[in-house]
Amino acid sequence: MKYLKFTPVIILSVFILVSLGFNVAAIWNQVTIPQIQTKSPDSLAVGKDKSDMLGDSVEFVARVIASPRVSPSGNDQRTLLRGTSSWTCYVQDTTNNLFGGIVIRQGSRGPATLLDQIDTGQVIRVRGRIEEFWGTNQPGNALGFLTQLALDTAVGYTITPIGAPSKRPEPKLVNVSDFATGDYANGGTINYLQGEKYEGMYVELRNVTVAAGVGNRQPWSVVDAQGNKLYFRDFSNFFTTDPAQRLDTSYTHPGFGTVVNYIRGVIINANNEGAFGNQVPYAIVPIYPNDVSLSNTPPIISNPSRNPGVPTPNDNPLITCSITDDGTITSAQILYRINRGSYSTVNLTPAGNIFSGTIPAQPLNTLVEYIIRAQDNTGGVRILPNDSARGKLFYFVKQSDSLSIQDVQYTPNNSGISAYSNFDVRGVEGIVTADTSDIRNFSFSGNGGSQTSPRRVYIQNGTGPWSGIWISGNPTDALRRGDRVRVKGTVEENFGVTRINISTPSNIVVLSSNNTVPDPVIVNSGQIPNSAQDGDSLVERYESMLIRFNFPVAISCINAGVGLACTTPEPLPDTTFRRNFGEILVQDFSNVASRIELQGGNHNYSNNWDGLGNVPPNILLTKNDSISFVQGILYFSFSNWKTVPRRPTDFGTVTPVGITYNPEVIQNYTLNQNYPNPFNPSTRFAYSLPVNANVTLKIYDMIGREVSVLVNQFNQAGSYIIDFNASHLASGVYFYKLEALGVNGTSFSNTKRMVLIK
Repeated sequence: MKYLKFTPVIILSVFILVSLGFNVAAIWNQVTIPQIQTKSPDSLAVGKDKSDMLGDSVEFVARVIASPRVSPSGNDQRTLLRGTSSWTCYVQDTTNNLFGGIVIRQGSRGPATLLDQIDTGQVIRVRGRIEEFWGTNQPGNALGFLTQLALDTAVGYTITPIGAPSKRPEPKLVNVSDFATGDYANGGTINYLQGEKYEGMYVELRNVTVAAGVGNRQPWSVVDAQGNKLYFRDFSNFFTTDPAQRLDTSYTHPGFGTVVNYIRGVIINANNEGAFGNQVPYAIVPIYPNDVSLSNTPPIISNPSRNPGVPTPNDNPLITCSITDDGTITSAQILYRINRGSYSTVNLTPAGNIFSGTIPAQPLNTLVEYIIRAQDNTGGVRILPNDSARGKLFYFVKQSDSLSIQDVQYTPNNSGISAYSNFDVRGVEGIVTADTSDIRNFSFSGNGGSQTSPRRVYIQNGTGPWSGIWISGNPTDALRRGDRVRVKGTVEENFGVTRINISTPSNIVVLSSNNTVPDPVIVNSGQIPNSAQDGDSLVERYESMLIRFNFPVAISCINAGVGLACTTPEPLPDTTFRRNFGEILVQDFSNVASRIELQGGNHNYSNNWDGLGNVPPNILLTKNDSISFVQGILYFSFSNWKTVPRRPTDFGTVTPVGITYNPEVIQNYTLNQNYPNPFNPSTRFAYSLPVNANVTLKIYDMIGREVSVLVNQFNQAGSYIIDFNASHLASGVYFYKLEALGVNGTSFSNTKRMVLIK
C-alpha cells in the first residue's frame, strides 16, 4: 500500500520545490505502527508477513521499550542491545494496540540521528524507511521476516524525543501457543495468525519451563505443558554469556527443566542467526534483569560415563554420573529399554555427588537405550539427555571394541551422537577419500573478522549409509587419498560431527596404498537440504561421506551467510556488514537448496569471499550459474550441513547465466520466444514484469524433468534478458516455463518450446 501517489500535480510540485532549493526528502507518510505492521489473515495464514509499506518513507510516534544504551538519561552509556557496528532500538505504539511494535535500526554507530541517546520509556517522533531486516527480499523468499524502520544518515532521517523518559508499557500477557504449536525447529507449526500481532511488542509468558535451544544465539527455550516451544534470544547484553558483550557477569543460562515464573521480552523473527528448518520462527528477547523470574532449579546431571564403553554379552555395564542440587536428591534412576521395548528402572547409588548403577548384560547386537533421571526435595526433575524425544544415550552390545565405521557412526535417533562418544575403539578400517592436501587447515582474516576451519582426513569403507568418518590428529597428516588404513582412537563429538581422534602414529596402520576410492553416493539437493538440523538421521547417515549432486545444479544464493540468509545477490567479499563465509546454495530438479562450502577445498572456485575471486587462476562463481555436477565430503559446522569439494575435478562444467535488467515501465507480463531457436548451444530468453514479483524460469526435457533453473528469485518490475548455454544438455526438444507471483497478488505462467541441435 503506497500512501504517496505521484500524480502529475505532485510531480510538478516536486519539480518546483527542487527548483526553489527545497529538499524533496521532507515529504513523509505520517502513519502509525499498526498501519505499518497490520496484515490480513489471508496473508498470515500462508506465512506472508512483509509490511505493505515496504520501502516507504514514514513518520510516526512511539514509546521506547528498549534503547540502544542502558540508560543515557542516567548516564549509563553501556550498550544494551547486541552489536558492535550498529544501533538497535525496540519501540511500541503509544496506544499499545496489537501490531503495535517495530524495530528501529541504525546501520552505523555514527551520531547523526542521536538514536543512541534516547532512553527506555521515552516517547519519540521518528522518520525513516520501512525495510524487512535481512533475507526477506532475497530470491524465492515469499515469507516475511523482521519488519524494521531503517534510521541511517540520509537527509531527513531523524528522531525527536517528546518529553522525559518514563516507564515501559505493561507487557501483553500471551501464551506459547500464540506463536507455535509444538517445536517449530523440529517439525512444529508457526502460528503466524496470532504471533505476527506481537512482532516488536513487549509481552509476558507465565508458568513455563526451560528447555533445549538451537544454535548459539538461541541457547534455551521455554516450553508449556502441552509441549509448545518458544525460543529465547540473547540480544540483550544482560542475558548473554559472550564475554565481549555481557553486562551482567553473574548471569548464566538457566538449566533445562527450570520453572519460569514469568519471562518478559520483545518478540522478533530470528531466523537470520541460526537454522530453524525452512520456516521463519518467533523468539523472545528479554531486555532488563527483572524480565526473567525463575523458580526452583532442578538437579544438574553431568559427566555420564559407562564402563566398559563398548559392552559385550558378558558385561553388566556400570553407568555413572554426577548429580548436584541446591537441596536434596530424593531419587536418581536409570530408565532403560531393550530393542525399543518398554522401560525398566535401575536405582542409582550415591557416593557423594557421584551416582552409579548397572544395566543387566544383554545378548550380542542388542540395542540398549537409556535415560538418567533425578528429582530433588522441591519436586524439580531433570533428565539426561534433556531432549529424550530427539535422542537417548545408547549402545549396541558388541563382541569387542573392534568396530566398523558403521558401528561408530550409526545412531537410531536424531541426536547425531555416537553410541561410543568419549570411548576408545580400535580396528576401524577404511580407504582415505580426502587427505590434508584436499581439505586444508584454513585461516582467513578480513574486514568481517576471522574465519578458521581445521584440516581434515576422511575414510570410507563403502557407499552405504554411515560408511564415512573423520579421523583427526597430527598422525593423520601422513595419509594420502587411496590409502587403506586401520585406526585406533577416541570417539569424539566435535561441534556436531563424529570423529575418531588419533594420538600417536602407531595407532594408524596403512594396509595398502593407491586403492580406488569408493564411488560418491548420488544424491539430489533435496536429500541434503540447507534447512536440515544437526542430527537429522536422513542427512546424518551421509556425514563424512563422499557425495555427489549428479544432476545440473543452479546457484540460487551466491553468499549463504548464516542459517538460511542470503546476504547479497552479488559475489562480494567479506565485510563487517555483509558476511561472506565462502558458502553458496545450489539446487537441482528437487527445487530445494543445499549448501556448498568453497573455502576449505584445494581448488580455485570462489564466491569472492576473500576479495580475490576475479584474480587468476580463480574462477568466480555468481548467482544463477549452472554446474553440471558437484561432489565433495559432507560436513557440519555452524548449524549447517555443507558439501566440501576437494579438488577442481569435484566440479563439473560451470555454465554462466547472464541476466540483463532494464527498469522500464511495463504494462503486462510477457515471455518471448527464445532466440535463436533452434540453437547450438546458446540462446537468449526475454521476459517482462509489470510489478515486483517472485519469479522462476525453468527448463524441462520432453518427459517433464526439470533440467535447469535459470531464475528463482524476487525481481523488480521491468524487462529481463537471460543468456543460457546448454552445452551440458543433449540435443532435443525442451520447454521453458516462466512463473511469476506479483506483490499485488497477480500471477502469470507461460510455457514455450525450444529445440537444441548439436
